[in-house]
Formats: sequence, structure tokens, C-alpha cells
Amino acid sequence: MNNTKADYIKEPCMYYKSLRFFVFSLLTLLFVSPFSSCQKFKGDQTIPAYIRIDSIIIETNYEEEGAPTSNITDAWVYINNVAIGAYELPAVFPVLANGMTEVRVDPGIELNGIAALRSPYPFYKPVVQEVMLVEGEEVNLNHDTLFTGNEYVPYTMTTGYYTNLKFVWMEDFEDPSLSLDSTSKSRTDITRTEPANDPEAFLADFSKYSGLMILSEEKYLIDVATNVGNDDGFVLPKVGESVFLEFDYKNNNYFTTGFYAREQAQIIQHPVLNMNPTSVWKKIYVNLTPGVSSQVGAIDFNIFFGSYKEAAVDEPRVLIDNVKLIHRKQ
Repeated sequence: MNNTKADYIKEPCMYYKSLRFFVFSLLTLLFVSPFSSCQKFKGDQTIPAYIRIDSIIIETNYEEEGAPTSNITDAWVYINNVAIGAYELPAVFPVLANGMTEVRVDPGIELNGIAALRSPYPFYKPVVQEVMLVEGEEVNLNHDTLFTGNEYVPYTMTTGYYTNLKFVWMEDFEDPSLSLDSTSKSRTDITRTEPANDPEAFLADFSKYSGLMILSEEKYLIDVATNVGNDDGFVLPKVGESVFLEFDYKNNNYFTTGFYAREQAQIIQHPVLNMNPTSVWKKIYVNLTPGVSSQVGAIDFNIFFGSYKEAAVDEPRVLIDNVKLIHRKQ
């Protein structure tokens, strides 16, 4: 059903269901139950203006930043440099301001794919725009139009990565030479989908292939990692500096990702996150920061993906794509 202007007539108490949380943290977002009554506003203004944010996506320089895939679930909003709340998208929320107003939106994600752990993504730039607010009226951040005739026009905001980031490792599986190899414990290898544009793959203008891990009764364990057989790895920042692993995935058997930490006398495997089965492609942001920072004796690190055949799954298949290991430049 298409929305019309009549659907967007505002009253002061409407659309508070969009407001999920007020308590800000750079690591987590604590939920607050939706309001069931009108908020009592402070100051002279009693009728708010309303801002609508439908969705946020990213644009990238593919060669330097990889694929433009994202899963931005929330908007962390500042009005004239004052934090007013965080909102699950799509959202309509009230603002006690009028006239030309600066709106800053920090794109938010679910850390490790967990809905209870929400945060602005430290590597996405905020969207900052000036918008004219009018009491009792709704706007989005599209300067052109909110409605075409009587029909609402959804507006997708666009952001991108900060320029001070280091993309330590990327794998898009478009090149037949893969940067993930089997470790000594693995019973099988990672391949890529064939032929090009196989329907199982992550398909886009920039993507014809995906990484594929298939398990069986005989090949019941896979463990693939970067730099297998080499005496080197990725030097990652510690002391709480943000380190994230991004990727898209689809799977009918659980799988795990994490890192190997190389110390002077040993190499230790550290699982970080298990991915539950999903029949559709999902984007996830794996927070490696706590794990990497805790490895004070590590010389360098390597990323791994692993899976063990579940008894109830006849033909386990794990697909991954658009993998990125990112931190800020030091």
C-alpha cells in the first residue's frame, strides 16, 4: 500500500514508537520501551517538527574500499550538535526546533549482528545537512521533495568510509587466486561458486562469485585462514583501537570466525563469533577490538573461518563474500 499525505499528519504524541533508545554509548545501545503517552517538552516550543529517515547506504571506491555493502540499522541523531536520540530505521521522530537547523546522523549498526548491541559504526562518516524545520510538519533530508503529488517519496541517505582507514585485507572472490587457505586441521578446502553469476552467489554489478565451503560426512571440518604457511600476518592496533571484520554471508550450517594470534613461542586460535544459518545474504560487522586488544603478547594476527558439519544438515554449505578487515591508520 502506498502512503499518502493523510498518513503523515502529525500530532505531538504520534510516532514515538520509532523512538527506541536515548542512552548513548560508543559500544552499546540500551533499549528503552516505546513511550505510551505524550512527552512534556521543556521551553517555549510545545509543538515539534518531525524528521523522517527511511534508510542509509554507503558508496565506496571499490579498488580501495571494497564492495558497497552495508547493514545500517539505526540513526544516531544530533540537532545543532546536541544528541537527541537513536532510532531504528525507518524512523519518524519529533524535534523541538524550527527554522534552518543542522541535522547530523551517525549511521548505526548491530555489533556482531546482535540487536541488543547497537552502536554508531566508527568507520562510517556522519551525514550532516541543514534542513528547514516547521512546527507540526514532517521533513526528510531530501531537499527536493517529500511528496510527489499525494504520494510519499522514500529517501535513501548516502554515506561512506572515513578517509583515515586502513583496509588491511579484502577478499571478494572475483579473482580465482584466493587469499584464504586450509589449515592443517581442515578436512576440505574453500572454493568459489561456479560458473560466474551462479544464483547461489552474492550477485551485483561488482560481484559474480562468492566463497563457498561445502562439508560432508568425510569432509566434516573446514578451517581456512589468511597467510597459511607463511611466517607473517596482519599487525593490528591494540589498546582499545577499533578493529572490525566485515563480510556478507549465507549458510545452512553454523560457522565461526575469529583470529589466530602469533606469539613468540606459539600460535593460538581465538574464535570470536558463530553465525547461525540464514537462507538470505546478510551483512555483519564483527567487533574484533576486545579480542585483539587482549593479546598483548601477539606479534601479528590472521583471520579464520571454520565450520563443523551439523548432524541434521545433509549438505552443509557456507558462503561468504565482500570480506574486509579494517582499522584506523596509525
